[in-house]
Order: sequence, then C-alpha cells, then structure tokens
Amino acid sequence: MEVLGQVESPLIEALPPGESAIADAPTTGERTAALERLFARIGEVTTMPAAAQKVLRLTADEKADHERLREAIQGDPVLVARILRRLNSSYYALSHKISSIKTAITLLGTREIRNLALTVFASKLYEPSSSHGRYRREALWSHSVAVAVASRLVARVCGKGVGDEAYIAGLLHDLGLILLDQTLQRHFHRVIDSLDEATPTHVVESRMLSFDHATLGGFVARRWNFPDPVADAITFHHHPWNYAGPHKDLVEVVSVANYLCSRAGTTSLGVHNVPPPPDEIYAHLGLDQVTLAIIWDELASSLEKASSLASA
Repeated sequence: MEVLGQVESPLIEALPPGESAIADAPTTGERTAALERLFARIGEVTTMPAAAQKVLRLTADEKADHERLREAIQGDPVLVARILRRLNSSYYALSHKISSIKTAITLLGTREIRNLALTVFASKLYEPSSSHGRYRREALWSHSVAVAVASRLVARVCGKGVGDEAYIAGLLHDLGLILLDQTLQRHFHRVIDSLDEATPTHVVESRMLSFDHATLGGFVARRWNFPDPVADAITFHHHPWNYAGPHKDLVEVVSVANYLCSRAGTTSLGVHNVPPPPDEIYAHLGLDQVTLAIIWDELASSLEKASSLASA
C-alpha cells in the first residue's frame, strides 16, 4: 500500500483549524457529498498495489489455483522475503524452516497465505515510525495485528465460522486511523490531544471532524475492492448494534476482539477508551461467562504471538 504523502489543498481546506468545514455544510446531502470527496481523495493517495489486489482476487475462491497464487507473490521479491520471515517467526512455531512460497502454500493453504500477504501489504502503511503524545504508529500496527489474531480466536470459540475473514477484518479494522495519520496528520494530532478514557475515539472524531475513522476506513476498503464482509466490519466495529446487513457475525466478532485487546492493554492510540459491547452482542455470538473466560485465558498467549507476527 503505497503512501504518497499528505492530502493537499483544496481537500485540506475542507478541514481548517477549529471546527470542521464539513460539519458546517448546510444540508446533510452536502455534508455527505463533501465527505465522499474527502474519502475518495484519501483513497487515491494511499493505494493498494496491484499485487495485493491480484492476491485478493485469486483467493476469493477457496479452491484457488496454487500455481497462479505463487506466481502473483513470487513476482515481488520483497513480499516473498517478508512473508517467509513472518512464516518462520514464533507466531507459526513450525517444526522446520520454510524457504519457498510453493511449500508455504501447500503447507498452510491459500487463505492463510492470503492473510500473510495482506499483513505484509498493510504493514507498509505504518512506515516510517511516527509519534504524537501517547500515540505511536508502531503501537497502532501492533494493535491491528492483535485484533486480527483475537478476532480469529473469538470466531473459533463462538463457532461462527468466519475465522479467515475475521483475521483480515481485524487487521484492517483501524484502517481509517492510519489513513488519518498519513493524510490529515494535523487534524489527527488534534484528535489525539483531545482523547481521554471516558470518551471513545470515534465520538471525539465525529465532534471534531464530522466523521470517524471507521466510516473512512470502510469507504476506502470498498474503494480498494476488499470483500463486503470485511468492509462492513471495518465500518461498524464501534457500533455493531446499528448493523442490519448479512455479515452480522463478523461485525460483532471484530467489535468484541477490539474491546478485549484494548482492555488487555494493546490499545490503538495509547488510551483504553473502547467501551464494552452491549450484552446483546455477546448473546448473539453465543458468548457467556464461560466462553468469555476461555477467550480471556487464551488471549495473553495469542497477543504474545501477535506481537511476534507484527514485529517480524
């Protein structure tokens, strides 16, 4: 995912210091149009490489052709090196070292290699390192990988069968935050300066920018042709109770995983201000005190493994 720098005027003029000009638009229709222009421009300056799009297309079918997938990955030596480095990290704890993509695909399957490839592509968005106040860009990346791993854990325990997509949705759930950091950094820093433990980040963003990172991330994910379930989970992970579409399980899984990771201390912006999902979310997923205890007991080791994957 190639970062081309800060979004320039006239887009920046839509968000001057002080109150958002978008918020001052006289009608809801005009605000919506202004937001769409803003999001579209951000989606243009931070693009997903063609190789990533090809990997997504080739793995849309569980019976994807292994050779075509190998060829798509093999054409990018840096991608190959980063995939193999992560594959041989303590996260996978393989009994022997893997040195070829062909062997990796045979051993792990197309969906897991897709997850690894997208992890590599996503990691590039978080480079170079950057910080402001309590925020660290590398910590946001660690949080994103942690929620990916935790989402797969929650999906497995509740038996909803969305594990593969849960990983990707968890990995990208805060896509909007890194996009704000990369393209509207001055305004992003103002949001960070206003954070406290009592108010969720998306509420602060809505007050200051008239949109939040989840809405931005979901819009850009669709522009980059990510699957609808993933885009829906990104968009609604802070308010899953408002979601009425066909991918409710995935949306709720990511919401729960995000809360649990933040509660465990792996936060996105350096402050734990993610409220717990309401009881009906847990009930719909079939998560009671026993299953939540199982998840919580496994979470520490899962987050430790996620850390090794993030830093590989």
